[in-house]
Amino acid sequence: MRRYTIWMATLALLIVFSIGGVVNAAKLSDISASWAKTDIEALLADGVINGYPDQTFRPKNPVTRAEFARILAKAFRYESSGKPDFPDIQNHWAKKDISALTEKGIIKGYPDGKFHPDAQINRAEMTTMLTRALKLDSGFEGGQFGWWPTFSDVPEGHWAYNSVEIASRLGILPPVFEAAFQPDRATNREETAAMVRAARDLTTVQGTLKLTDHQTTLMVNPLVGQPLVLEVAHDASILRNSTRSQAGNLVDGDQVYVVASNSGSAQFIKANGIVTQADVMSKVTDLSKGLVTKEQLGALVRGDWQTVRNEMKYSLYDELLQNGVRPHEAEALITQDWTALGGLGQERLAEALADQWDVPAELIIALLERDWQTAQEYGQVELTQRLLGGLLNDSF
Repeated sequence: MRRYTIWMATLALLIVFSIGGVVNAAKLSDISASWAKTDIEALLADGVINGYPDQTFRPKNPVTRAEFARILAKAFRYESSGKPDFPDIQNHWAKKDISALTEKGIIKGYPDGKFHPDAQINRAEMTTMLTRALKLDSGFEGGQFGWWPTFSDVPEGHWAYNSVEIASRLGILPPVFEAAFQPDRATNREETAAMVRAARDLTTVQGTLKLTDHQTTLMVNPLVGQPLVLEVAHDASILRNSTRSQAGNLVDGDQVYVVASNSGSAQFIKANGIVTQADVMSKVTDLSKGLVTKEQLGALVRGDWQTVRNEMKYSLYDELLQNGVRPHEAEALITQDWTALGGLGQERLAEALADQWDVPAELIIALLERDWQTAQEYGQVELTQRLLGGLLNDSF
């Protein structure tokens, strides 16, 4: 008799849970006027979010960090394989979801070592987690690509600036945010639904690049599935071997990770492959922070010192002063009057440049004295390529 009672109770619970699923998927009473109605219904149908037992969704209610962890884990199908990492989630209902996001590097917690699961999540935090879920949280920096701030209250110095700009370019941020992002404002349920659906529905693919006849189109052979052909956005952000690049510099056979915007064009591209001259020139340009342009670097490679000196002498002079070189030493360098520095000045200047560029001081002296035999002893072309090539490392 007791076994029968337990069985009946279990059956009753299953019926209740089944009815609950129908209730959540049914038309909710308070979303008809919501601007995110379509997004809410789409996530409800997929079981990513739920309504309340009274058939409401409460779109204006704020979302907690634990609630968002569960939503994000369901949307991207993350599952935990380990134990909870934060001391304040050991017995929490969302500990598996939080742990799953922690394992993926999407959640990092607070400086006090806790997660604070019941605290409200703000827009900056949510946007950052979404870009991490899309594997775009490293490498792409606004300053490197010349992005202009989309929002007046998220300037370039804000900790979430890159994530906000990435999300904006991918169409993840809803138009209701308008000119002010309000990064510290708690994200409500309808905003969350819109952002999660937009991020989840983006096209992401990782595989081997197959170049097409048009630079504006690329084909990716994924690890699993059929080849995918994508248009490259006119303002696409491209990294090749961790260096800012262009579509024309991609090489057939590159290993790539691509995220396409909601309009279907490739907006962010990460590529790894054999180091090319274009990679080296881009890396040197980036490392010099604009001091050396690609055109000037090309002149250096050709040995056209006159062109380089004429174009660079003023910017180089200022750069040398900022790095502790004295005015008369900088003038001697620019005019190539190396002997005017004297023995002590030569050594000091060579050491300053060697520290800045991370090469032997003897190589600096040999190059400035045009002592090519000595320069060759320090590697000349082979060593230079190896040093620059060593800078070009990155992983997805």
